[in-house]
Amino acid sequence: MSEPCRLCGSTLSEPVSERDRHGGALRSIVCMGCGSVTNDPIPSDEELAAFYRSDYRVSYKGTAQPRMRQVWRNFGRMEQHLKANAGFYAGRSACLDLGSGSGEFMFMARTLGIGCVGIEPNQPYADYSREVLGLDVATQTLEETSFDAGSFDLIRLSHVMEHMRDPVRSLAVLRGWLADRGILYIEVPNILFDAAHKRRGAIFHYGHIFNFSPWTFRAAARRAGFEELPASFQRYGTTTSGFFAKGQAAEPGDVKSPANGERVRDALARHHVRMLPEPDNGSAIARGVRSVGARLSKIVAARRFSSPRQIADHFAARLERVG
Repeated sequence: MSEPCRLCGSTLSEPVSERDRHGGALRSIVCMGCGSVTNDPIPSDEELAAFYRSDYRVSYKGTAQPRMRQVWRNFGRMEQHLKANAGFYAGRSACLDLGSGSGEFMFMARTLGIGCVGIEPNQPYADYSREVLGLDVATQTLEETSFDAGSFDLIRLSHVMEHMRDPVRSLAVLRGWLADRGILYIEVPNILFDAAHKRRGAIFHYGHIFNFSPWTFRAAARRAGFEELPASFQRYGTTTSGFFAKGQAAEPGDVKSPANGERVRDALARHHVRMLPEPDNGSAIARGVRSVGARLSKIVAARRFSSPRQIADHFAARLERVG
């Protein structure tokens, strides 16, 4: 490790990969003090800003703007999320969606009476959000953004924190923009789940600077001065998602867990030697069949509509009827 861990301050690390998911050179290391997995070296703010502005979506998703089947899938997932977490979102009125992507949450949130501002550093996706969905989205990074203290009673980071070169620093900035009784929602990929269930070598990506387990996910939030809502921990405590409120910032030593470091290291070692992913709700072959079937069903469903905006309006109307 070229510098102390940004979560726990440890300088003990071990390499876990030398390649990204496409076979390109990318060194990844695990901190043995807490189990956080990072690129080594961590890119600079300037390097990341350039990457996300133009290259990220094509590199990660293979397209500059979402395909119709992806639009259908994304809105379907958002509908399920909002219904399952209606109690957390109830009464919220002013939201910052950081890394708003293709805008599904912002679009659906209007149906719930939540006004949203989006920050999306990728130019094509920000353009899509503004021009196709009519959303208030700025094309910029967190570092280029400023709001008054307490501006929002809801801040969302869905699959965003893994892209931050210093999650504690960034979360601390967001804490200042959050109202005292506001809530923060965070969701990231789970490195332990991915190590077990993704095909060998299909984990690491240049844009995913931090790779979190349930422990390090919550450690980052605690270090920045957030505490998970009890109802959220009861539902999501074994995962890498959750709803947080303002709390006291933890010290680096408070989030150390050498046992988690060993757990993550060993999970990645098993990932690199197994031929097939571990079973998850059936065999790998059965999962593959279901995946193909699900993709085809999304393609068929999306073909009922002539544009992404029609799909968006369809899901918003369904949510409005439920509400």
